[in-house]
Amino acid sequence: MTPSETAAIRLTDIYKQFGPVLANRGASLQVARGEIHALVGENGAGKSTLMRVLSGMYTPDSGRMEVADGSGVLRDITGWNTADAIRAGVGMVHQHFMLIPTLSVAENLMLGAELTKGGPLRMLDRARAVNTAGTQRLLELAHECIHPVHVAYVSTAFVAGRSTGVIEETLDAPTAGFVNAYEQSKYEAEELVRAQAASWVILRSSTVVCDDSGGRVTQLNAVHRALRLFHDGLVAMMPGVAGSTVDAVTTSFVADAIARLALRDDASGQVVHLCAGDGALPLAELLDITYERWAADPLWRRRLIARPALTDLATYGLFERTIEDVGDPSLKRLTRALSHFVPQLALPKLFKTANAERLLGYSASPVRNFWLPMVDHLLAIPQRARAA
Repeated sequence: MTPSETAAIRLTDIYKQFGPVLANRGASLQVARGEIHALVGENGAGKSTLMRVLSGMYTPDSGRMEVADGSGVLRDITGWNTADAIRAGVGMVHQHFMLIPTLSVAENLMLGAELTKGGPLRMLDRARAVNTAGTQRLLELAHECIHPVHVAYVSTAFVAGRSTGVIEETLDAPTAGFVNAYEQSKYEAEELVRAQAASWVILRSSTVVCDDSGGRVTQLNAVHRALRLFHDGLVAMMPGVAGSTVDAVTTSFVADAIARLALRDDASGQVVHLCAGDGALPLAELLDITYERWAADPLWRRRLIARPALTDLATYGLFERTIEDVGDPSLKRLTRALSHFVPQLALPKLFKTANAERLLGYSASPVRNFWLPMVDHLLAIPQRARAA
């Protein structure tokens, strides 16, 4: 292929460096329309980095990037972001651990291309538009500042995805895959921060369930909606296995930790878990105390609502699909909201918090201390507000 007009993509002399590591050194690539092109090389050769440059996840240090427009004319797109790439029809299907495991190979390939507004294949596209592309735009703004900008990125501890067991405060990729699009997009945003920020700290928060240790709730989330479904007897099962725990924190803890750590020099380059850690509450105990508290209400007790059966993720997935097929719209909205939280109950984790405790000088309050006050406060919220 010699005429440039037949090229769909052309990368010329691309350089990309991460600290002392030169991932791409003068890499060039030209791909024709309709061509299937393979990049082959050892681990660490720079293949993924070059593709992430092309898809807008990384900005090249130097070099030129060109992509053909609708009329077939190459245009300079050097330094574009993921949103630009998606609009131009350039997408990237990542290696196995970054796929959506509940979707087929064909569905993973079609991510972002589905026309149905509320379809499952649009979830990752929407999550990336907020978390990944949004972070890229903030990093681009930081690059325009006169002085180097330190970035404190607030992520989620659940970028650990489907990993189970002890989760250390490290940059290791979640080789078991992700549970949902939110987790994946937050991990991709973390990668952008580490690659582009002059200095950074990654603050990974657990699930926030109330404002403070008094249990006050001013913003409802998936945890509260799950509790409402179980309280009303609308859901007969929930994911969970022996050893499952619920790691949750308060807004006051997370806000205070961010304020203290965002500009700390000794936190730079660290991953910090803002989690309950050893203070997480075993799922069995959480269900015991929650249903005992609800049973203190004679009216609720007379309804004879049974505790949900614990099941594996595959069975719970069948339940979710049944709701999608035959459930009413309000129930569908609620079960979709639960997808960010409930599946993790079947993937027991212990988040280590050594970095957080060393830097802060204290640990998060144990979940047991604020769970029941939160449950009480949630029940006191008017039904209309809870359903909003």
